[in-house]
Amino acid sequence: MISQNIFLKLLSFGLILLQTTFSLAQTKEKLYYFSTADSTKVGAKTESGKIIVSAKFSNYGNYDFKESIQEATIEFIGTEKAKGYSSKLPLMPAGEVYDRNGKFLYYPQWFDNGLDYFEEGLRRYVSGNKIGFADKDGNLTIPAKWDFAEPFQYGYAKVYIGGWKKQYEKGGEHWYIVPSSRKSDSFLINKKGEKIEPYKAKKHPKDYEVGGVYYPYPFTSTSTEQKILDSLKNLDIINDIHLAPCDNCIKKDHLLDFEITEKPREYFPYYVVQGYVNQSKEDSFVFAISSDMTKIYHYSWDGKMQPLQDWIISELENLQEYFERLPNKPNYFDAVKSLQYWKNLPKQK
Repeated sequence: MISQNIFLKLLSFGLILLQTTFSLAQTKEKLYYFSTADSTKVGAKTESGKIIVSAKFSNYGNYDFKESIQEATIEFIGTEKAKGYSSKLPLMPAGEVYDRNGKFLYYPQWFDNGLDYFEEGLRRYVSGNKIGFADKDGNLTIPAKWDFAEPFQYGYAKVYIGGWKKQYEKGGEHWYIVPSSRKSDSFLINKKGEKIEPYKAKKHPKDYEVGGVYYPYPFTSTSTEQKILDSLKNLDIINDIHLAPCDNCIKKDHLLDFEITEKPREYFPYYVVQGYVNQSKEDSFVFAISSDMTKIYHYSWDGKMQPLQDWIISELENLQEYFERLPNKPNYFDAVKSLQYWKNLPKQK
């Protein structure tokens, strides 16, 4: 349990990074989603009632009409723009995104019955018949110039040019893309939108391996940021929780590694730290750490944040019951003892 002390040190560490102060814009008027009287349409307005975006979007989705909009952008599912797109194309506008003043920004790509998810801080957007990438502040960080693109994974995204179309699987529900011309091609880009040529041998121990070739290790960290990564990596309980349900995982080959995929910004003053196993994202192991490094949260896919200690306790309570039923699991550990330890720690304020 010695490594658990790092958790306590991290909570008490109050170094302010780069003397930067982040604010949730409390001096600005709050924004809210609102619905029409018949609850069929949705728009956005200020706390005082000024309409920012008119109620022209179908009330489809999980709009929260009580809590204020916390992010830099205002998002709606559904758009009339989608009617002009062929069902044979792999790209399709799924909604509309506006800034906090009501200015239109972009059309997100359709994915999983809604707006494209953010992966490593970026999501796909549609412009004309091309796809690019936007960040959480609404900036179109990578211009739309590809026929299709996959989400970012370990600092890279696969993009497609030269003509591609949908190919549906049997049953018609799921699809993949196939070439539609002799010019069809695909390759990886980095977060600057640059095409990256692979090499045959590693030049860095953490170079990204894809199909037997390697791409440059895409992450950089300051010495202070490296302390954040090391603290999570050395927190043994996170790997214990991660490995517990796995029957075929050899511990040394499946340990989590961590990378910072997003840095603090005005509307979200936290580092986002993604857990990877063998360079593949582990979606359940994402954490948010405050810019002054005094608060640590588990960060779920839907944006909910739970103090790390509370998340660990919750996971250990589930594993306590799990191991009672299945005591011979290969990655068994004493969840009861660990649970008692974490319950006795001081709570994060």
